[in-house]
Amino acid sequence: MRKFLRVFSVAAFMSILVVSAQAQKRPKDKLLDRAKFVVTMTDQSDKKKTDEPFEEELSFRNNRMSTIQMRSADRGGFQMGEYAISKVEKIMDDAVYHFQAINRNPKGMSLKWEGKVMGGRIEGKATVSKKGKIKEEYTFSGEQKEK
Repeated sequence: MRKFLRVFSVAAFMSILVVSAQAQKRPKDKLLDRAKFVVTMTDQSDKKKTDEPFEEELSFRNNRMSTIQMRSADRGGFQMGEYAISKVEKIMDDAVYHFQAINRNPKGMSLKWEGKVMGGRIEGKATVSKKGKIKEEYTFSGEQKEK
């Protein structure tokens, strides 16, 4: 009987954990989900030798954002990260979606994105940092990629 109660208690506790984890999950974004943008990244760092502007692709899917160039080892190896819509505003009849995202790499660096999407256009800034110290700063702008 004791063994049954112990197994039942553990099962009930695990069920509560699963339900609470599902309840805390963010609702799926429907504004940027499945959108892809081709942007030009421009180095804004204060270092003497700045990188040449380069083309990047930003993909939004299932509350996660991924890149192509910044994922490569040459650009830091940043993995897919979460994004969130931080603000929605109307300018005239157009909606403007402000978003934030963060990608991390195995070296302990983070790549923070702040931007806005207006129709088929996107712009913003991306900051690479480690332990709070800024390593690289970029501005980006571009257009939605045709499906």
